[in-house]
Amino acid sequence: MSQKTLFTKSALAVAVALISTQAWSAGFQLNEFSSSGLGRAYSGEGAIADDAGNVSRNPALITMFDRPTFSAGAVYIDPDVDISGRSDLTGQRADADNIAPTAWVPNLHFVAPINDQFGWGASITSNYGLATEFNDNYAAGIYGGKTDLQTINLNLSGAYRLNNSWSFGLGFDAVYAKAKIERYAGSLGPLLSQQLIAQGVPASLTNGINTRTLKLLI
Repeated sequence: MSQKTLFTKSALAVAVALISTQAWSAGFQLNEFSSSGLGRAYSGEGAIADDAGNVSRNPALITMFDRPTFSAGAVYIDPDVDISGRSDLTGQRADADNIAPTAWVPNLHFVAPINDQFGWGASITSNYGLATEFNDNYAAGIYGGKTDLQTINLNLSGAYRLNNSWSFGLGFDAVYAKAKIERYAGSLGPLLSQQLIAQGVPASLTNGINTRTLKLLI
């Protein structure tokens, strides 16, 4: 095998690994960082400087603003998610309607040129978020329950214009995240109760296992 072929296969493997990582992360990703950008489906966000929100995606755009610019907005998300199926363990129906609640995603941006060559900007957005909520008695409670992920992204950027053709930008992001996960026994409750009783655990200690809540708060 030639070195060129080996290099090509190695580069392809690295590219696939990176794409796979982004695909997993995309399940939590929010792209609603700008109301005006949403209006054009976020096309050209890295090159269009019609809104201060674009700077959060490409800090070099700061040099295209000739005066302080402020932008604020909020995007309302109203998902409609229904699921259907059966529990593999008990055969019970595991249907659920409207498991994803509505949410507001705010954004705040500011850009200020210092002179013809330097400028700075700041943004407050949310890049990742997720929320689902099932009933407490949902059959597949170990997979359902309540899940809530909220993030706040604080961005501070600066830019330098070298000439009319070249500008350079650098940004710093600080992300605050809060997650809450609750899971329930669901249809596993009776099975766990029977197993505990078979092992000699008094029935009085297993009465509440159907509604037992397992919580993880981050």
